Amino acid sequence: MAEKKETQRSKDVTNPVKELTGLVKESCLNGFEFAVSLWEENVKSLNSQVDYLINAEKDYVKSLKEFYSNLPKEVNPFGNGNSKALDDGVDRIVAFQKEYINAVRSMSDKLTRETRDLTHKNVEKAFSLFDDYLNSFRV
Repeated sequence: MAEKKETQRSKDVTNPVKELTGLVKESCLNGFEFAVSLWEENVKSLNSQVDYLINAEKDYVKSLKEFYSNLPKEVNPFGNGNSKALDDGVDRIVAFQKEYINAVRSMSDKLTRETRDLTHKNVEKAFSLFDDYLNSFRV
């Protein structure tokens, strides 16, 4: 009879603990999800600012090209008025910057996804181990 009381006592203890750990697990997952969503919102904000700067740079380069193309040949700092080499160089720099920014964005998106997945897996594994530990008290 004493063994039956011990078994019921351990079941009585493990059930509320499991319910409590379920709530803690859910809170942990929600907390990590909130942190990652904040991270994503900050990245979106930075991306919109970078897009604005890229567009401003394009407009600035376009304005400079128009300005220097309209100068008389005598005043033009590029000699004979042929600034094609400079235009091509500037275009390559702008294209490189855009490719670089896209590569950084891609890496950032991948890092965010992998961080979310890894965090979720870690929380799941930790609480699974804790549940296994609690189950060891059951008879």
